[in-house]
Amino acid sequence: MNKPETNKQANKMPKVHKETVKRLFGYIVGPYKWQLLLVMVCLVLSALASVAGSLFLQVLIDDYIFPLIGQAAPVFSGLAHAILWMAAIYLGGIFANYLSNRIMLEVAQKTLKTIRDDMFAHMQTLPIRYFDTHTHGDIMSYYTNDADTLRQMISQSIPNVVSSVITVVTVFVSMLLTSMWMTLFTLVTLGCMFMVIRKVAGKSGSYFIRRQRSIGAMNGYIEEMINGQKVIKVFCHEDAAKRDFDALNETLREHTYEANKFSNILMPIVGNLGNMQYILLAIVGGALAIGGVGGLTLGGVVSFLQLSRSFTQPITQVSNQMNSIIMALAGAERIFALMD
Repeated sequence: MNKPETNKQANKMPKVHKETVKRLFGYIVGPYKWQLLLVMVCLVLSALASVAGSLFLQVLIDDYIFPLIGQAAPVFSGLAHAILWMAAIYLGGIFANYLSNRIMLEVAQKTLKTIRDDMFAHMQTLPIRYFDTHTHGDIMSYYTNDADTLRQMISQSIPNVVSSVITVVTVFVSMLLTSMWMTLFTLVTLGCMFMVIRKVAGKSGSYFIRRQRSIGAMNGYIEEMINGQKVIKVFCHEDAAKRDFDALNETLREHTYEANKFSNILMPIVGNLGNMQYILLAIVGGALAIGGVGGLTLGGVVSFLQLSRSFTQPITQVSNQMNSIIMALAGAERIFALMD
């Protein structure tokens, strides 16, 4: 019977190789390049629709609401027309987002089917020695747990990361056009947020990789013990089997706890830092608007505050999705190890 992974082995820093990433994207990009191109177009349209909504606030306040204040008989036809145009842009963004999600779900399921087919076909060619040195439960984890992490990465994590990057770029350009001084202040505060995200997300990602490997080790040991119950009973090996299982279970508990601990505290930390940034931007923007610095208006301040939300939110999403991506790449590395 295989010995459980020791604490010294479990605590080694896991590493995902670049070859794994290249090989996995060969399964995704090669057969579905046109679908992925359409997804990119949809993500760009969705990001532009979101930015247009934020920029519209400046036009709405400065060109439509302020001129109507104090009028005896205000005419709202121009305001209504502008709102209808904005609603049409939002609907276009919603449709583009829906279409990209549908396409990525289809690509994810087809990619996983291809990987499972290749993995199963290759498994039929492996010698008996491989199955003698690898537990059946660990091999089963390749088809279930590891494959499921790939599904989540392809259908959710990758589109979210790409969409966030596109959104950050478009929003940053819009922020520069709105106010260069407030943009510089935003970059300074974001530098502090990046330091926190990098520290916490790095720890969480390393433990998610260890958790993935611990799940495979424990599944393999459970399967081995179930199949060998008669032998265990005959040789009175129950206590030793329980001690080995307790060690594996404790390792999995520790890795899962540490991974979720750092993952769960990341959102509140980043969220509170984002709220502090929002308050500081409102103070700085109000001072600049009152002082007439850079031609900033009240509508420009409101628009910039909305853009700042759209700028920090994608960064938070990327930090959250990185854990899922790292965990999926760890599963892909295990799958390719079987294929090799």
